[in-house]
Amino acid sequence: MYINCHSYHSLRYGTLSVNDLVSQAQACNVRVLALTDINTVTGIYHFAKACKQAHIKPIVGMEFRSHNRLLYIGLAKNNAGIGEMCRLLTAHNCDGAQLPQKAPEFENVYVIYPFSNRPKTLRHNEFIGVRLKQLNFLIQKEWQEYLPKMVIWSPVTVSGKNEHNLHRILRAI
Repeated sequence: MYINCHSYHSLRYGTLSVNDLVSQAQACNVRVLALTDINTVTGIYHFAKACKQAHIKPIVGMEFRSHNRLLYIGLAKNNAGIGEMCRLLTAHNCDGAQLPQKAPEFENVYVIYPFSNRPKTLRHNEFIGVRLKQLNFLIQKEWQEYLPKMVIWSPVTVSGKNEHNLHRILRAI
């Protein structure tokens, strides 16, 4: 399962259309796919429809960023979880509330923190995302207690070199 996929709904970041993302997942025999666009869920309806047609289980999520810094990823357990994430983002966008560094106590959302932003304690629904380049750190004693709460984290943003170049241009804007 890919837990951190971006479409072009991640403004100035993602390059893939929702249909392309799902088609490529289907070609790789992916059975479960999470769409986690940055600070938005605008693509979820097309995503769910495309996944249903491709016989892929869709997971709706959101990547929470503040000032271009990844805070955490939320993956909704159900529709109530989507609502929880949207209320947090609405408070940020409409009321000017800062996104918290540590995720609020979501009841229906799994939270994945990047390796560099993990809190000292994790709730039952919180995990740490580990990228391939960070595996060497896991032999250190300070990380041993967190091993059961770690997941493999490999963001999906582009599908090839041409799209990577477009991604780099978008990031520069």
